[in-house]
Amino acid sequence: MWNLLLLEDEPFVRRSIRQAIDWESLGFRVVAEAEDGSEAWAYMQTHPVDVVLSDIMMPVMNGIELLRLAKEKGHEVEFIMLTCVNEFEYARLALQYGAAGYLLKASMDTEELQVILQKTKQSLIKKREERTKAPMFNLYLKAWRSIHGKEELESNEVEVGGPPLPAYVRLFVGLATDADLGKDQIIGRFNLDCQDKLLVHRFVDGGIATVFVWSDEPDIPLHPSTTEPISSEWLTSAAWKEGWVSALQQIGLTWYGLNPSLHKVGELSIESFSWKQERYILQLFEAMQWVECEKALELAWHDFKDQQTAAAIVKETADRLDRSLARLSNQAPAGKAVWAEAASHQQALDLLLARIRLYSDHRMKPTISEHPEITKIIEYVNNNYDKELTLKGMAKYVNMGEQYLSGLFKKKTGEQFIQYVQRIRIERACFYLATTEMRVADICEQTGFVHLNYFLKQFKKRTGVTPSEFRESSKTDPK
Repeated sequence: MWNLLLLEDEPFVRRSIRQAIDWESLGFRVVAEAEDGSEAWAYMQTHPVDVVLSDIMMPVMNGIELLRLAKEKGHEVEFIMLTCVNEFEYARLALQYGAAGYLLKASMDTEELQVILQKTKQSLIKKREERTKAPMFNLYLKAWRSIHGKEELESNEVEVGGPPLPAYVRLFVGLATDADLGKDQIIGRFNLDCQDKLLVHRFVDGGIATVFVWSDEPDIPLHPSTTEPISSEWLTSAAWKEGWVSALQQIGLTWYGLNPSLHKVGELSIESFSWKQERYILQLFEAMQWVECEKALELAWHDFKDQQTAAAIVKETADRLDRSLARLSNQAPAGKAVWAEAASHQQALDLLLARIRLYSDHRMKPTISEHPEITKIIEYVNNNYDKELTLKGMAKYVNMGEQYLSGLFKKKTGEQFIQYVQRIRIERACFYLATTEMRVADICEQTGFVHLNYFLKQFKKRTGVTPSEFRESSKTDPK
């Protein structure tokens, strides 16, 4: 209900206006009456008022003066002015100051008043949505990040400031691609005469849409529908975050294709797989062991299903892996929007497997040679760059003389053996710097360099920058 103050200095006119309209059926509640603007202003300082239905000409403080004072002081109250035939100049001034409309007192048409009230109500609804949109969406985002383990939501952040929020909320949750989860579709499920009582926001993240429906009145009924999105019952405003977590847990059952009648809603798991698992998958891909890479990925996805990991976490993991694989292959990643639209755990896995096959086809080819022994050495180096590699060891590996192999390798590849090994190691180091938070010392060891100072010297010599500078530049220029 919107609070309306009736301001008129003639008691008979006030009584007539009050009795002429079924205020509650229009969504209004007459909370007070006043005889002049100063009395109305005093009431407005201590009570919430949404609409003032005001005469223009009154003693002490007239309607125009009250309207101007309210606007100057930042009150968002709407004014509907009552005027006499000879007061049109004042009515024009009232509109200039922002009045919603005016009516002639002498020939007041109740239907015309109802039209103005309906128009005013729509303006109030729009203003309320605009007023609450920014602080509420900020709160939704903070809560979302808190639910998914990205930041803590302080208890005092639930108080968003401004006018008090409605006392109750109902949530509707599903995939953002679900046509039934549009804002208008959700509003349309409530009776038309109740819709002005609702404050509705639609929040989308990670391909999951949540429609928040706020109201001061609990248990507003819904029209039955053939398709029912996951939704909560009416909750108190203090329990909205817990209700959101519960709805996201139910989404998990749908996401993983689990039968709700056979599986209980568990905790909302927010654990991605460990860096060791992720690194292992990337190393298998880097070594061009495609079958083993796909098996490792399928096993990780099986763990996600066992733990019922939150869909948003799975999508983020898929996006992160895809970007790393794309960088290894010198290709463009699918993009976050593609993963956000994945409708299920299996669909995300199938898409990621398809990306692996695509990247493997475009994998940057290593140096090749028509000489079988040189090709054998190159393949060995590419797969074992983190181990000790010497020309003497390679000569023994292919049963050749060390001196002869040195000249042959240079002739077939254009590089000395040690130069080739160092180039491969530096390339792998660049990848780890760009895609991980590993310490430089650990990357040095991981790529086969024995001494950190030697690694730093070779890295700068080949790239022109230090490892730290390379890592920083890769944040702004992924290429």
